[in-house]
Amino acid sequence: MRVIAGRFGGRRLRVPAAGVRPTSDRVREALFASLGDLGGVRVLDLFAGSGALGIEALSRGAAALVLVERAALAAAAVRENLATLGVGGEARVLRADAVAAVRRLARAQERFDLVLLDPPWADPAEPERALRALATSGILAAGAALVVETARGRALAPIPGLLAVEERRYGDTVLHRLVHRPAGVTEGAGTGRPEDPMQDATGGRGAGAPAPHVMGRALFAASFDPLTNGHLDLIHRARATFPELVVAVARNVEKHGTFTVDERLEILHAVLDGEPGIRITSFEGLLVDYARQIGARVLIRGLRAVSDFEYEFEMALMNKRMYPEIETLFMMTSQQFFYVSSSRLKELVRFGANVGDFVPSVVARKLEEKLGGRS
Repeated sequence: MRVIAGRFGGRRLRVPAAGVRPTSDRVREALFASLGDLGGVRVLDLFAGSGALGIEALSRGAAALVLVERAALAAAAVRENLATLGVGGEARVLRADAVAAVRRLARAQERFDLVLLDPPWADPAEPERALRALATSGILAAGAALVVETARGRALAPIPGLLAVEERRYGDTVLHRLVHRPAGVTEGAGTGRPEDPMQDATGGRGAGAPAPHVMGRALFAASFDPLTNGHLDLIHRARATFPELVVAVARNVEKHGTFTVDERLEILHAVLDGEPGIRITSFEGLLVDYARQIGARVLIRGLRAVSDFEYEFEMALMNKRMYPEIETLFMMTSQQFFYVSSSRLKELVRFGANVGDFVPSVVARKLEEKLGGRS
């Protein structure tokens, strides 16, 4: 077995000879694609086995990992895998029964943002015991995500304090996603960091609202050189449609723009910081690969003219072939921004024209500083 992606991507893991049913590569790939960015997340792998799930989370940016395994041979294999990977203080192994481990962690007042549970399928009552212990333990951060792997055909009993938000089937395996909803969390109470994919999966909207992972995280990527009011129109319309929108600056190492990538990010933060549900970032490489990495299921693409459609349509088909779970949403530019393009605006600035009606004020000022008076 190998780690799929991240800093340990491709590294081999030892699997105990007996008594362990490793999660398949296909299921692990789907699981971590849906979880997205794990930077800074505290992870508990409650039925570790070989440790593959927890180590995959650590490989993809998790800040801390506790792996729980009651079988001596399996626990030894997990420790060996951690040692082989050179993991230091980021991860530790507890040899204990799942419920006993939860109580031990509670006494130590530890907290987790993500819990992975792949209990033995031979005991159908094991998931419920573990989930009930977790729900009442106090070790779950508000809005913590829990992912439970079960055999097909086995339902999870409702657990007070845990909200079921998603169920996906992969052959004989079913992944159930739940969210910790502590008593007293009310509508609009949003918990967790706004930029954290493990944030309250209802986006702070209350238990009755759909979760972002159900409706889909949307991704709007462009060069944003510069950001225009047309871009902002698409961003706000997309955000009104999806609970979470990732606005990403595409890094092109072969192309030098008017603004550096850092300057473009600074502008986006200046204009959009404080707006709920919007996350600003940058990426290199293929857009579809980045969408898979962050767990985005929808790509937002703007169309200003019919001539744009043929190219965008071909790209949408290629992206679908490379990442079957992705969908592309084409949004027509609003009429007042139909003729606004970055290249046209930069040309106007070079000839001394005022572009304040077409871009945010911070962009107009920075364009004047960069290009004013050039012809």
